[in-house]
Amino acid sequence: MGLYERLLGVDPDNPKIPIHGFASTMAEVARGQLTGAQAQTAIGQFSGAPLTAAEAAEATTLLNTITGTGTAKLARAKEIDDTLILGEHRVVQYDTAAELKTRLGV
Repeated sequence: MGLYERLLGVDPDNPKIPIHGFASTMAEVARGQLTGAQAQTAIGQFSGAPLTAAEAAEATTLLNTITGTGTAKLARAKEIDDTLILGEHRVVQYDTAAELKTRLGV
């Protein structure tokens, strides 16, 4: 089980991470408003379980794709949010962890 499986909520024994909370937290870290530790705490609070070390590594990999100018960062954060929302709704080409990772380039 990894980050993207939790975002999709595919395992009933592993708490789903709400997409909007996750994307908002990622964007705030990218803007320098939250530290990584604060983001971990927030995700644990709204999902009901903290990220595992492997999930945190996956989140960091995704976070590191939010780069460039302020405009580029904003566009990338929006792209991540949109992609994860489509996955959450099981839209074809976005409905598996592998497809999400491919679409997000991670």
